[in-house]
Amino acid sequence: MAQSVKLSDDVMALVRREAELQSRSVAGLLTHWVRLGRAIEQSGTYDHARVTAAIDGRLDTVDLLEDKVIAWLDPFTEKCPSHL
Repeated sequence: MAQSVKLSDDVMALVRREAELQSRSVAGLLTHWVRLGRAIEQSGTYDHARVTAAIDGRLDTVDLLEDKVIAWLDPFTEKCPSHL
């Protein structure tokens, strides 16, 4: 059964752009990203709790491996003012 989900305009702009670049529908791209994200989080090598702790400032990023720093960086830059 189809469900409606509200996403911010900036997220939808990103999704639409990526969907076009990847020749996918918006729904197809979101489904792909959900499956990919779920697989990564369940892989046993991705430690979501550590990345979340770093995003919240409870863990120094030097304690994250390089692949986790990438996962940390995007949400971190979203929280920082654009003038920094």
